Amino acid sequence: MTEPAQTQIPHLDNLFGAPVIYFDAVPTIGMRGPVLTAVLALHIGEPTTSTQVSDHVVAVANLRFTLETAAQFRDLLDKMLLAAAKTPGQAN
Repeated sequence: MTEPAQTQIPHLDNLFGAPVIYFDAVPTIGMRGPVLTAVLALHIGEPTTSTQVSDHVVAVANLRFTLETAAQFRDLLDKMLLAAAKTPGQAN
């Protein structure tokens, strides 16, 4: 039996210097020619009085990508969702 082929991990410059982007909303998406766009946003609770909070949305990133990159990103998200899915039985 042969060992499965190892996937070569590409070298990434600035891996630890790249920003971490947290978002909980994608309020707008679009397409202009072959380029897809999406705005990533975050809901922020801002105190308005000592007992009330007003929710507003802040844009944190503008994504621009090709159809090919969108397909790669979709595959990546599918794998991440699969890895995070609950499994039957007791937790590992």
